[in-house]
Amino acid sequence: MEISLIIRTSPEDAHRLTSVRRFIQTAIERGHTIRQCFFQSAGVMVATQSEQLAEWQQIADITHAELLLCSQAVEEHAVYPEGPFQIGGLGALVEAAVRSDRLVSFV
Repeated sequence: MEISLIIRTSPEDAHRLTSVRRFIQTAIERGHTIRQCFFQSAGVMVATQSEQLAEWQQIADITHAELLLCSQAVEEHAVYPEGPFQIGGLGALVEAAVRSDRLVSFV
């Protein structure tokens, strides 16, 4: 099964971000594919957390998933992506949703 994620969780909510990473790990262990992680709203702030950058890089390396930051939220929060993060629009999210079997949202 191909899964895409919408992540709106801010970095301050470490418990929920841990749940996101645990979900990804469990999905992979069960043979599923992560197609895309789309960071929206305060979720784009994850890209500013240098202490978590290595963990997201590892996820990108293992899953080969796109880690996209919502272009509007990037402007709103003045985020400058590093590492595995790229900027994308809602069109990329819609395309991933259409091509995925499931779209899971973390708020």
